[in-house]
Amino acid sequence: MLGIFNLVMSVYVFGITLASFGINLAVTRLVSEELAIGNKEGIRKITKRAIFFSFICGILASTLFFLFSDFILKNCLHNKVQKNVIYVICAALPLISMSSAISGYFVAIRRVYKSTIAQFFEQIIKIFITAFFLNLFLPNGLEYACFSLVLGDLISEIFSFLCNYLLYLQDVKRYKTTYTATYPMVYYPKKIFTIATPVAFTSFIRSGLSTLKQIIIPLSFEKGKLDCKKALSLYGEINGMAMPIVVFPNVLFSSISSLLVPEFATYHTQKKQKQIQKITYTVLSISVLISGLVSLFLFGFADQLSLWIYKDISISYYIKILSPISIFILLDCVIDNILKGLDAQNDVMLINILDLLINIFLITFLVPKFGIWGYLLSMYFSEIFNLVLSLRKLLCITHFKAKP
Repeated sequence: MLGIFNLVMSVYVFGITLASFGINLAVTRLVSEELAIGNKEGIRKITKRAIFFSFICGILASTLFFLFSDFILKNCLHNKVQKNVIYVICAALPLISMSSAISGYFVAIRRVYKSTIAQFFEQIIKIFITAFFLNLFLPNGLEYACFSLVLGDLISEIFSFLCNYLLYLQDVKRYKTTYTATYPMVYYPKKIFTIATPVAFTSFIRSGLSTLKQIIIPLSFEKGKLDCKKALSLYGEINGMAMPIVVFPNVLFSSISSLLVPEFATYHTQKKQKQIQKITYTVLSISVLISGLVSLFLFGFADQLSLWIYKDISISYYIKILSPISIFILLDCVIDNILKGLDAQNDVMLINILDLLINIFLITFLVPKFGIWGYLLSMYFSEIFNLVLSLRKLLCITHFKAKP
């Protein structure tokens, strides 16, 4: 079941990427810049237009998923779930897109705790709603179980969006002004799409390749003489059970590190090059220490985590093997956010795309020959390769900007 659900989620994530269209980063960058120069009117207009554009992008993404639902079911999900799963995803995409734009606003104004409150309630609601639907539909078969999980996500996204939007309406009042802007109507939309468009297209490629990677993993296991059921089971154990534990610290860490985007965007706008270099060194030093401790914790408590969460000691084997990867994931997350704040978001996306292309190549050729070890090797190479390129880019930028 976890293998199939991971396939569903990989398709879901691709839909979210289409719906978001890179507007989250555009809001964070532009609101941070307007905040740095004290333009309250600009903050309000950018966010208002971004939410509207997010809604339009979400509707367009939903329409594409609806029109190509048969193709998605056959070629991506192997006809393992019902079509109503795709319809539920279609309903969720506009809400997720608008929530993403609002979250970008909260990150920019350094009040990320407000979007975190919405995410907290979203997770609580998702747990209870999903448990209710699983108890209701699970006896009817695997297809209904996947439907229950996606439906629970939709309902929680509705509550999350309402919470985000109400918090936004309350917060944005502080930026009321009697100032009448002299900018033409297309000024702020143009600025939004100047950042969002290249980010969006590179994100589409990256997300599409990521979805393709998730699809070919079980297929590559099958080429190694595993039947479909066993391949999906092995895929579920690694990607659906071990990896969520390994990357969970990064889920918490990424919320904090996302605050680096507006911080570095502000310094970048104000051309404070020495502060950029100093904070970069401090942040990286702290990140190395934290990521190392996280990796040691995962390795040392793998057995306990496996028993506590899954009631199965066998998953601890994969947790121990994958625990060092958490170091590369956490460091790469921090470096990517710094680069985004320094207006290098396109470089971040291009590195990620190159990483995925190489990863797909390795999976295609290593997994059929070496099985599980080929897949684990491709994961390690991918994360290290991505981190090295991102770090190299960051060092080049900060060194260049530090010159007189």
